[in-house]
Amino acid sequence: MTTHSLKEIIQVPVATLYHVCEGKVIYLIDLEESAYMLSLDSMEDEWKAIYLQPEMKTIHLMRWIRKGIEKQDGTFIQVK
Repeated sequence: MTTHSLKEIIQVPVATLYHVCEGKVIYLIDLEESAYMLSLDSMEDEWKAIYLQPEMKTIHLMRWIRKGIEKQDGTFIQVK
């Protein structure tokens, strides 16, 4: 699989809500040749005042994408 830089990933216009389960919110970021999933914990304090939209601008999720890339803790994974 080809990995992409943060800059390439945030150039995708929108991330699509994939599913919500047990406080985890999963967004799909679909590049032409690959896709990434971002898992967010909606129970964190900073998410209590954020509206979840079916589509969010990918750049608005950049903070959590960067954390997932840096920590490699499974919150941001390449799925395709």
